[in-house]
Amino acid sequence: MNEDKTAVLLMRENPASSHDPYKMEELRGLAAAAGYRVLAEIIQRRGRDHRFQMGRGKIAEALSYSPKKLIFYNPLSPNQVFNITGEFSLPILDRFNLILEIFASRAATREAKLQVELARLTYDAPQVKNALALKKRGEQPGFRGAGSYEQSMYHDIRGRIAKIKAELKDVESMGQDRRQRRREQGFDLVALAGYTNAGKSTLLNRLTGSGILAKDQPFTTLSPTTRALEILGRKVLLTDTVGFIDDLPHFLIKAFRSTLSEISEADLVLLVADMSDPPELLRRKLVASHKALWDCSVSAPIVTVLNKSDRLDENEAKERLETIRDLAPYPVLASASTGLGLGVLEECISQRLRPLKEYQIRLPYTSQGLRELSRLYETSELLAVRYEDELIVRLRGREETVARAGLSGAERI
Repeated sequence: MNEDKTAVLLMRENPASSHDPYKMEELRGLAAAAGYRVLAEIIQRRGRDHRFQMGRGKIAEALSYSPKKLIFYNPLSPNQVFNITGEFSLPILDRFNLILEIFASRAATREAKLQVELARLTYDAPQVKNALALKKRGEQPGFRGAGSYEQSMYHDIRGRIAKIKAELKDVESMGQDRRQRRREQGFDLVALAGYTNAGKSTLLNRLTGSGILAKDQPFTTLSPTTRALEILGRKVLLTDTVGFIDDLPHFLIKAFRSTLSEISEADLVLLVADMSDPPELLRRKLVASHKALWDCSVSAPIVTVLNKSDRLDENEAKERLETIRDLAPYPVLASASTGLGLGVLEECISQRLRPLKEYQIRLPYTSQGLRELSRLYETSELLAVRYEDELIVRLRGREETVARAGLSGAERI
């Protein structure tokens, strides 16, 4: 952590709402993930101040710690950003921009970098537009030439957004083609989803024997990671992707559409939650995860995996299960670190995947037909082969495998 990268965390709570200690705890974790050393945390219960989000005195108190940056939990409007930076002369971030800063530092692939840039520009566009409107009304100084600079900046942002969306649409199309090929090869597609830092990457490693990076911090995984495994005779591709977090703007979900399509287009989703969280926090994270899955338009079956269950005794586990029964009626208790419950999880995955269908296929008794037969051995379960004038093959497999171009005469049994 950079010792010169210091910050004070600020949060305004609505007096009509109960105190939520986990919000500041989460903001602290996000600040640490972004590399900030937190000097102080300031919470104020009051109504929203239209100029500064919270009271001027609390911001002045934050400055007494001499931080390099102020980080607000609450979203800041363009006018509030202008007022705070203008009066207190210090860089500021709200929670959303802090998340984007983490994303930018973790983006390793071109796709991830484009998605982060799209989210940033989508956020900036209305900010610039609002700043332009304020200057036109004379509420912000420095307005010159009818706002030609700001207008140009706004149009540049819109143009860049259009270009990124077009490039990401091509990436998404390639992803669709890739998923189609994988299904033709006989793979079921299973996606890991859930709140950030729930242990998805550790679970992927445990199930597949991989060694991908897994850290105890939010948003370790930003780009999808896929590994193959076999579960009770089914060929499965398991994909880990970016974690969810509470109160994510819908446009951020849309910016990461090409990545999150690995969840929305999966055959089965494993919704991973940290069972060792306190009951109220566990419930809150599950609610946020279900909302994110809804925003991703997930239609596949969902299996809730309560990870880190080894940290609880029997009574604590029962308490957690009762708290979330409406959100996870039939969960699987597991531990990615110890392997506890993973056999039950594999059985559950096998049961919830769509059953393979039986087909009878006629192939020409030629070198081409024999090549297709060899492919079918690799991509499906062959039940019987009769060598007559034709090759009569009975198999159990995915519809995509049978429907592959070049295969004709397939009959559903």
